[in-house]
Amino acid sequence: MDLGIQGKISVVTGGGKGIGEAIALRLASEGAKVVLADLDSEAAKKAADAIQAQGGNALAVPCNTTNPDQVDALMEKTGETYGAVDILVNNVGGGTGIDLVVRSKVEDWDKTVEMNLKTAYLCCRAAAKVMIPRKRGRIINMSSISGKQGEPLLGSYCAAKFGVIGFTQTLARELARYDITVNAVCPGYVFTPGWEKLAQALKDSQPALADKSLLEIFEARVRSVTPLRRPQEASEIAGLVAYLASYEARSITGQAISIDGGIATG
Repeated sequence: MDLGIQGKISVVTGGGKGIGEAIALRLASEGAKVVLADLDSEAAKKAADAIQAQGGNALAVPCNTTNPDQVDALMEKTGETYGAVDILVNNVGGGTGIDLVVRSKVEDWDKTVEMNLKTAYLCCRAAAKVMIPRKRGRIINMSSISGKQGEPLLGSYCAAKFGVIGFTQTLARELARYDITVNAVCPGYVFTPGWEKLAQALKDSQPALADKSLLEIFEARVRSVTPLRRPQEASEIAGLVAYLASYEARSITGQAISIDGGIATG
């Protein structure tokens, strides 16, 4: 199926690896021009080189998406190179500090909210300024199943991802008059570098997991909470993002769509 994003100009934050890289590769395979923004400049360049090797059009841009000046510079660089921004995928996220709320550190809370919610705000604000005069655009924010249900030890992460969904709903209403859609994607369990860090934190904090590998910790968690009893693949998340960026999804906005094997049913 032709998704109608041939030649569209896409910005993918956190595009150097994991889900972000998969999204960038999928959008490029559909003919989009892709700007990969990542704090890890080497990873972004490697992913951009892979796209170009397959005949795609990609540009790597080092960017700290918690910094408003760097975000503005990212959008300016995209405009200078390709002319505009048609699609924004806010994929940057993560967390720091795995603990009960009563034992949590304020600095961990602040950093997690900044990584997930502030980055979405800054990038959406900057991209919307480009999209509004053109009266078209697609914005996809990455939330999580943790944005739909609370989880012990992940208080700051859940709060931030719930916030991403609320922000998405607000922005969808504000930008609808300009034919700009705004949606959130809520992945379940994908074994990314980010999940490896989480598994390591769980292993370090729980003696019962000391002899388990990071993959074993991940797989046990998946089996215990996922009705389909299997993890999701980054390519599956990328497929949903590509659809939401397409012409076919032009009437979908303000939604938080789960792709999690049946965990969150609301």
